[in-house]
Amino acid sequence: MTYENRYECKFVVPEAVAARVLRRVGAWIEPDPHAASMPDHTYGIASLYLDDETNSLCRETREGRLDRRKLRVRSYGDGPLFLEVKSRRDRVVRKLRCPIPAETLPRVLAGETDGIHDLSAGRRNALHEFVRLVLLHRAVPRIVVRYDRQAYVGIDDDRHRVTFDRRLCAMPESVARVQMHDPAYVTIPTGGVILELKFSDRCPPWMLDTIRELQLARRSFSKYATCVDALFVEDRSGEH
Repeated sequence: MTYENRYECKFVVPEAVAARVLRRVGAWIEPDPHAASMPDHTYGIASLYLDDETNSLCRETREGRLDRRKLRVRSYGDGPLFLEVKSRRDRVVRKLRCPIPAETLPRVLAGETDGIHDLSAGRRNALHEFVRLVLLHRAVPRIVVRYDRQAYVGIDDDRHRVTFDRRLCAMPESVARVQMHDPAYVTIPTGGVILELKFSDRCPPWMLDTIRELQLARRSFSKYATCVDALFVEDRSGEH
């Protein structure tokens, strides 16, 4: 199984600091191609998270387990859905991803993949691994997490990413669907803009200089766990 390995540094900062970060790194980045034509280079993301009845995968994240994973289905609005297995081993983040037609999601979550065609070998492997883990964990739809992402990539290396996430919201979900807009969404406080600096192999010098110059304090922040804690208060006691 071929995973994409990367590192992620997360920060929660005030809007003024987010603006300073963007000015500081502006010479080394350009808008993400998917956001280049969007106002403020921002697009919406909605992710359906799958978990078991006691939210075991969420608890692994909340407890900071060195070896943990998330199972989610991501939507950018119109177009395909993306099945994702996001795992972390110590500080290394690994991700598998496979696009599928939105109408096939219920069947995929039931373990049926025969109707999905025209996938490369790597994407088909990702599809089968996603389904294997869903069945292994008996994972079902639990919650949809939505936010707006302002996204940039490195000019010299598009694996270097700088993203600013705002307007986090969530809603419980038990059906195999990913709604970008729904009146049931509840705003989730974050305390600021969620800044993520992402890279593979080595952190580029301009990222390191920005962290040092602006004295950014790295912190753990899981959108999924934050939203679960906000919507399912009883889950924290293990009674959900």
